[in-house]
Amino acid sequence: MLLDCPVSGTGFQAREKDLVIYASGGAAEIEKLRPLFADFTRAVHDLGAFGNGSKMKYIANLLVAIHNVASAEALVLRMKAGLPPQLIYDQIRIGAGNSRVFELRAPMMVKGRYDDPTMKVSIWQKDMDIIGSFAQALGSPTPLFSATLPIYAAAQSTGFAEQDTASTCAVLETMAGLKRGKRTSKRGKRS
Repeated sequence: MLLDCPVSGTGFQAREKDLVIYASGGAAEIEKLRPLFADFTRAVHDLGAFGNGSKMKYIANLLVAIHNVASAEALVLRMKAGLPPQLIYDQIRIGAGNSRVFELRAPMMVKGRYDDPTMKVSIWQKDMDIIGSFAQALGSPTPLFSATLPIYAAAQSTGFAEQDTASTCAVLETMAGLKRGKRTSKRGKRS
């Protein structure tokens, strides 16, 4: 039997066995594969009929797109307000505004370093197209998701295509008229 089992998580999360499987297609087959999935995930969810796994992945990634840009927006506002980056990161992580995306991407945004990508902007664009088409086919409005599209497109077209999607922070910094000092990347290149 054919299964639909997309994986939710980043490369970093894979190294930590912090992935989630959205399995669908056949309960007995999914159950047989649980020991295999347990080797590299923290959770496996049986979502029923074949195709439901992919639908769940699209919905989860819609939130990832929004949370990532929202995290960047909050950190740029932090810069404009003159608040210390570590203070903001620490306080958001313990408050109601936190998300897994914030926890994963905000450290890169705080440092202004996007050269060790867990999800490249160029690859993410494919996911964005799939999510948009899925929502459009269902006639479901996605105003917040749609608002993120030009931010990711700007990251793609301004030299961040092979950088992490956290680079949306750099796009918003430019829009806000902020300039950070020159930094050296892990590879020794000036940025």
